[in-house]
Amino acid sequence: MTQRERILAGVVLLLVAGWGAKSLYGRYQRAIDLRASELADAQEELALVQHSLRRGERAVRQMEQWRERSLPDDREKADSLYKAWLTEKAKRAGLTVTDINPAARSTPPSAPFTPIGYRIEASGSLSSVTAMLYEFYKSPQLHQIRLLRLLRPQGREDLQVSLEAEALILPGSTATDSLPEGESKRLRLASLADYQKTFSERELTNVYTPPRPPVVRRETPTPPEFDDSEQARFTGSVGSNDGQQAWINVQTTGEVLRVSAGDPVKVGTLEGLIVSVEPRSLVFESDGKKFRVAVGEYLRKGKELEADGKAASDVKQDEPKS
Repeated sequence: MTQRERILAGVVLLLVAGWGAKSLYGRYQRAIDLRASELADAQEELALVQHSLRRGERAVRQMEQWRERSLPDDREKADSLYKAWLTEKAKRAGLTVTDINPAARSTPPSAPFTPIGYRIEASGSLSSVTAMLYEFYKSPQLHQIRLLRLLRPQGREDLQVSLEAEALILPGSTATDSLPEGESKRLRLASLADYQKTFSERELTNVYTPPRPPVVRRETPTPPEFDDSEQARFTGSVGSNDGQQAWINVQTTGEVLRVSAGDPVKVGTLEGLIVSVEPRSLVFESDGKKFRVAVGEYLRKGKELEADGKAASDVKQDEPKS
C-alpha cells in the first residue's frame, strides 16, 4: 500500500468514526429529550392528582361540617323537632303565630339530601321580626329562609308576616335525638340590639320617597341697557362745500340729527364734537380721538385717524368710546 493510499484510508476511517460518533450522540440526545418529556408529563399528571386529592379532602371536610349541622336522619323526628323549634323561636321573639304548615319542596330521588319546609303566618312588630331572623341565622342548622313577606294593614301598627323556612337532612347526620346546637358565624353584627337599632332607623313597610332636591333659585341677570349710539347711522350730507350739513339717523328713536362742523353731538353714551363734514364722510372727535365715518356707516364703526388725518393702519380699529 502506497503512502497516498494509507493517507486516504486514514481519512476515510476518520470520517466513518466522526459520523458514527455523531449518530451515537444524536441517539443519546433524543433519548434524553424523550426522558425529559416523559418526566414533565409525569409531573403534570402528579400535580393534577394531588389537586384532585386536595379537592376531595376539602369536600370530605365540608361534608362532615354539613353533617354536624344537619337535622336528624329520622325524617319524622326531624320534622317534629324543626316545627317545634320554629314555633318556639317565633313566639319568643314576640310574634303571634296564627298558622304553621308544611311547605315541602320536591326533589329528585337521586338528591343527596332530604328537605323539610314550613310556612309560618304570624303578626308582630318589626323589632319582633328582627329578633326572629337573628335567632334563625344564629342557629348552626343547615337551613335557609326561602320567602319573607311583610305587610302592614291600613290603620294597624303590627305587621302581617309570612315566612317560609327550609332545612336539610343529610345521610349520616351527627344529631340523632335533637337539633344541632351552638352558634353559627354568619352574622356580621355582634348582638340583636345592633340589628334592631339598624332596622328601627328604617321604615320598611312604607313606599320609599326620595328626598326632594334642593330648589336653587337663580336670579335672572338684568340685561344691559341698550345704547342708542349703536344704531346711529350717518345717512348723508347736504349743502355746499363751504357749509356741509350731516344727517345722522338714530334708528332706535327715529330721531334725525342735522349737524355741521363745530357742532356737539350726543347719542346714547357717545358724546363728542363734529370736526368736519364732507359729501361722503364726516369726522368727529370723542375722548381725545378722531374718527372718520363714511356714508351709510354707524358712528360706532368709524375709523380712528392718526395725527396726520390718515386712517390708522392697525387691522383692528378702536371704536369711539363714550
